[in-house]
Amino acid sequence: MNYIKIIKRAKNIALFSHSSPDPDTVGSVIGFYNALLKLGKNVDLFCADKIPESYSFLEDTIKFNEKSFNKENYDLLIAVDIASSHMFGEFENDFMSHDNTLRIDHHQKGELQAKHNVVEIYSACAILIYKIIEKLKVKIDKKIATPLYLAICGDTGIFRNNNTDSVTFDVAGKLLEKGAEIRRVYAEFFDKKSVAYVKLSSSVLLNAKINDEYGFVIMSAPKEDYEKYGASTDENVGNLANTYLNCGYKVAVVIKEKEDGLHCSLRSKFEYDCSKIAEKFAGGGHKNASGCKFETTIAEAEKELEKEIINYLTNENI
Repeated sequence: MNYIKIIKRAKNIALFSHSSPDPDTVGSVIGFYNALLKLGKNVDLFCADKIPESYSFLEDTIKFNEKSFNKENYDLLIAVDIASSHMFGEFENDFMSHDNTLRIDHHQKGELQAKHNVVEIYSACAILIYKIIEKLKVKIDKKIATPLYLAICGDTGIFRNNNTDSVTFDVAGKLLEKGAEIRRVYAEFFDKKSVAYVKLSSSVLLNAKINDEYGFVIMSAPKEDYEKYGASTDENVGNLANTYLNCGYKVAVVIKEKEDGLHCSLRSKFEYDCSKIAEKFAGGGHKNASGCKFETTIAEAEKELEKEIINYLTNENI
C-alpha cells in the first residue's frame, strides 16, 4: 500500500525519535507532528532518552513521553531517522511486534525493517519529511518549518558537511520562505552555551589523547567531570571532535559517560568514513559523523576505539 495512504488512514499515531537524540531526529519528529495535527490525527511523541534542554526553544519538545506508551492505543507507529532497531531503546520490542509500522529514514545503511519502509537518501531526514508533508498537502507554517530547518542544520553541520547538496539548499530556502525562525535556531541551539559547558569543554579538549602517528584524537567526558563543573549530561560535547579535525587530524572521537553507558561521537574529515569504525561496535550513521555505544569503562572503550581506528586508517585505500 502507498505510504501516503497508510498515513492518511491512521487515526492514532505514535512518532519515535532515536535514542541519544540529535537535531535531525528531534526536528523531523516535531515538524511532522505539527503537520499530522493539521490533518486531524491524534499524535504522541516518544524517545527512549530525555530530550536535552538545548531543544527547549521548540515548545513541542515537552510533548515527548507525555503519555505512557501502550502500543494498543495506536493504529500506526512511525520511526523517524531510525536505522537500527536498538535505537528505539525501551520501545524496541513494542515497535517490532506492532501490526502497522512505518520507517521514514535517509540512511542508506540500516537493518531496521518496518512493515512499510520509506528510505530515500538525503543529507537529512528532515528533507524527506518535508517532501512527505508536501505530498500530504499540508500547508507548512513556522511551527513545521523551524524544527525542520534545525534538523537540516544539524545533519549538515550548518551546511558545511560534504553531504550538503543543491537539494539541501533548495529545501532550506523553501523553509525560510515558509517562516522558519533561522536566527532563533542559530542563537538558541548552536550558539548558546552555559558556563558549565565551557568549563567541561575546556577539560575535554585539554585532556585529549592525540595520536600524531596515525592522525586521530580520542577525548573523554567522564561522569566526574560533569559533576565537577556542574554540567548536565545532556550537554552536547560531541561536536568538540570538530575542533581537532580543524587542526588537521583525520578522525576524532568524543566519549561521553552517561547513566546508560558510554556514548561515542565520531567525526572524520571528508575522505575518511568514520561510520565504518562505528559499525564495528554496532553503531553507524553518516560518513563523516557517526556514533556508537559501549557498556565498559572509558579506558576499555578508548583502547577498543584506538585499535579499530588504526586498523581502518592502515587498511583502507583512501
